[in-house]
Amino acid sequence: MSNYKHGIRTSRRPTQLAVPITSDGCLQCVIGTAPVNLAADPYDTVNKPFVFHNKAAAIAGLGYCTDFKNYTLCQSMYATFDVFGVAPLIMINVLDPEKHVKAELSKEYAVEGGKVKIPETGILLDKLSIASTGESETVYKPDEDYIASFNTDGTVTVAIVTTGAAAAEKNLKATFAQLDPSLVTYEDIIGSYDVKTKKKTGMELIGRVYPKFGIVPSLLLAPGWSHIPAVKLALAAKSQLISSLFTAKVVVDLDTAEGKADSMEEVKEYKDKSACSDRDTIPMWPLVGVGDYKYYYSAQMAAHMEYLAANNGGVPSRSPSNKDIKITGLYTADGEEVVLEMDEANDYLNACGVVTAINVNGWKCWGNNTAAYPSSTDPLDRWINIVTIFDYIENNFKLSFFQNVDDLTNYRLIDEVVSGFNMQLNGLQGSDDIAGGEIVFDHDENPINEILNGHIKFHTRIGGYAPAEDIENVFEFDPTITEAALEGGAE
Repeated sequence: MSNYKHGIRTSRRPTQLAVPITSDGCLQCVIGTAPVNLAADPYDTVNKPFVFHNKAAAIAGLGYCTDFKNYTLCQSMYATFDVFGVAPLIMINVLDPEKHVKAELSKEYAVEGGKVKIPETGILLDKLSIASTGESETVYKPDEDYIASFNTDGTVTVAIVTTGAAAAEKNLKATFAQLDPSLVTYEDIIGSYDVKTKKKTGMELIGRVYPKFGIVPSLLLAPGWSHIPAVKLALAAKSQLISSLFTAKVVVDLDTAEGKADSMEEVKEYKDKSACSDRDTIPMWPLVGVGDYKYYYSAQMAAHMEYLAANNGGVPSRSPSNKDIKITGLYTADGEEVVLEMDEANDYLNACGVVTAINVNGWKCWGNNTAAYPSSTDPLDRWINIVTIFDYIENNFKLSFFQNVDDLTNYRLIDEVVSGFNMQLNGLQGSDDIAGGEIVFDHDENPINEILNGHIKFHTRIGGYAPAEDIENVFEFDPTITEAALEGGAE
């Protein structure tokens, strides 16, 4: 093609993905599997935290496809960037392209229109070899004799270079290695610390997010895995103390497979048996559907909560219940549709501390209780919005005043903490995120021997707003109103 431009021409630019709104007060950290063969560097994707601010970056970093069952991180990519349009998204992939692979496979394909189409997914392009068929095999050179690239569905097209050595071939043999996500186990998701290599994997990497990126994971989830009790418990344990400083919430799924919690009548018994009963856990039931896509509700709920916070100045004080959830249906693991009436959602799910969805004037998230309910009715334990705002305030306190650790214990230090934090609490009260709050330094709680040992204690009281879960209006027929109206008409 000539480089000399003379005439008229057009060009095309790929459709730009919508710019997501950002949130820093309710951030998701997702552990799972990704189609890393589609990533820019498949071998630099394993057991390391990533932070993505848009879907394009996530696709380049970890790959993306709609096989949500095998590649569970794609559920959160879809729910976060496509459904709710919010960011950022923290992700940890455990699928290893050097470990979780199938045995090498060779197949023959016809060359049609100068191309070979390989209808397989999960292929690692650097392990793809194209050769001639027959006894005297010739192995062709990539980029010189052929160019291999992925199609939008994850399959591969091999374009034959017309000036290359394979140009005359009618049939070609492709030898390739493929990812095998079925080899990933829940132990890979939970992760470990290798004393010899000094390396962490899986959930153990959650603590690396803040020192590496300077952001605090607020919601921990593993869609496609958290319905396994061991994973659920491990997530709950990690949420208690992240980076030795912060606390988080865990969004998990209840298993909707046959014999588990495949019907609403089975949910309470299954929840009780699976040790899902603490204030830091938000259990979801069942799976959700968006058009042809079906995936775990935890991915949708976490994106929903981050979206609500992003639209409230980053403050997670609003209840997620009775807000648009952007789904088209509910399903069990075997694809059976679930239809819930409001009283069924209330009695079988909300009453035992499980969040679901109902279709009333559009699909709504439905449920305000954490897994602690009904064992605990303390507002600090049961209400999702109060639990999340307390975590937010506590984490902000640690972030704001970490700089004061090791300062001299004098009145200047005490005043800086008291006046500074009261200013933050007043701001949250002014925006109606809390009912009010106050931090004090009580001398009775700080005896001199504790102060001389380097320990000082502050005391903060906060009032939060419980969700108006039950609104009642008593209607009464008043015959005196009717009588007055008739008497007025007679005049």
